[in-house]
Amino acid sequence: MPVELIQFDRGHKLLGPGDRGFLINLTKARWSDNACAEAIKLLQSFTQLYHEVKCPEGKGNQKDPLDPELADLEELVEEDGYRPGQEDKSGIQFAIREMAYPNVGFVASNLADPSDFAHFVLTKLADRNDYKKPRLPFRILPVQRICEAKAKAVEQTVKPILEDTLGKDEFPFRFSLIFRGHSGGEHLSNNDAKSVVRNCVWALNPNCVQCIKYQDYAVIMDIFEPLFVVGVAKDFQKLASYNTWIIRHGIKSDLGPDSEDDISDDPTLSEEEERKRKLRIKRKRRAEKAGLTQPEGGVKKTVDQSEKLEDGEDGDDCENDTDTHKPDGASTLNGDEDDDSDSE
Repeated sequence: MPVELIQFDRGHKLLGPGDRGFLINLTKARWSDNACAEAIKLLQSFTQLYHEVKCPEGKGNQKDPLDPELADLEELVEEDGYRPGQEDKSGIQFAIREMAYPNVGFVASNLADPSDFAHFVLTKLADRNDYKKPRLPFRILPVQRICEAKAKAVEQTVKPILEDTLGKDEFPFRFSLIFRGHSGGEHLSNNDAKSVVRNCVWALNPNCVQCIKYQDYAVIMDIFEPLFVVGVAKDFQKLASYNTWIIRHGIKSDLGPDSEDDISDDPTLSEEEERKRKLRIKRKRRAEKAGLTQPEGGVKKTVDQSEKLEDGEDGDDCENDTDTHKPDGASTLNGDEDDDSDSE
């Protein structure tokens, strides 16, 4: 199957609705030119191999030379590798889109399916030790579509993506909804966004089951006002939430028992009863992990915290991907604040 490419404006600076690519979350340092360069070099180092795997008999299109902007970025990490092969004929291109946030960047691409490429890269990094692993702690989240942050636009945008994954047959796929930002937009909250996507999943395939961990697919969402970004990540938990830092230090091979039966949504319960049920399950698991027979005491959780439990954003099962989404200059984040969120 050949690598499908789309029209791509490498000279465009700002993130827009026509873009696809990768949301690169940098959890242990501030976003910088060095981070931009290393992120692009990491992705470029897999383009030729990806092309050979997808179309082993095809010659592909000759890759265009790097533009001056990317040539400058290349110089920043020349000593660290990630230089693409001279015979790269994949035709895959990347470009940085400007974002006013201190610990996240966006690498746009002409790949029609960034999700498949991200899964390929993370799988190769996890499977083999001879690939050079990045020094910076990236989380590479695929973005397949970008639209206006309004409920109707989100519904129209996510349906084609879900049809190709969760809706391609009637198999009871397990899925989780991960909103990586704390807040929503002016016209769309994070809970509203998750509700829209959840309804689209079940409209396409009512057999799908929402789970906290060991999901087949994780639907990654975020809002950068006024834009909503979304992508579907395969084997998200298995591949350490697509975190290169954890992959660099080794992924745990034993994920433990499946959680589908007791943590999936129960349609017979009200929303509040469902939250309480999942809180009880969570407390029981933590008590068992600590070697206790019964959960003792415990601080009362807020409604917002229980909602994170429902959608797989609790630190024990799916790493906390949130940030405050404050533009650079207004944020109090520093390079060490997120250290705990990426430990396992």
